[in-house]
Amino acid sequence: MKNLFEFVKNYGSKVNKYWLTVIIFTVITFFIGDSTVLDQLSYNRQINQLERDIEYYNNEKESNLEKLNAIQSDEEGLEKFAREQYNMTKADEELFIIVE
Repeated sequence: MKNLFEFVKNYGSKVNKYWLTVIIFTVITFFIGDSTVLDQLSYNRQINQLERDIEYYNNEKESNLEKLNAIQSDEEGLEKFAREQYNMTKADEELFIIVE
């Protein structure tokens, strides 16, 4: 504590107290506390990622709705879907699965 008082006594008149106050305020505001600049950047990255995810899932939803409508609209589409997705066959057919 003694060294601090000596520093202020020797160099206090050379330091502009207003600029020192502004610098301290800026450091406290932007780098210390609950909402720092780094936190804001991180939150913005998360928001951007979530917006991309929303767009992706909306596109997937539209694609799945189109497939659902195709399946529900005709018997042939339903049969094709069952054969491709669930490897279903008719009673007199055999199924060979080739693993690549």
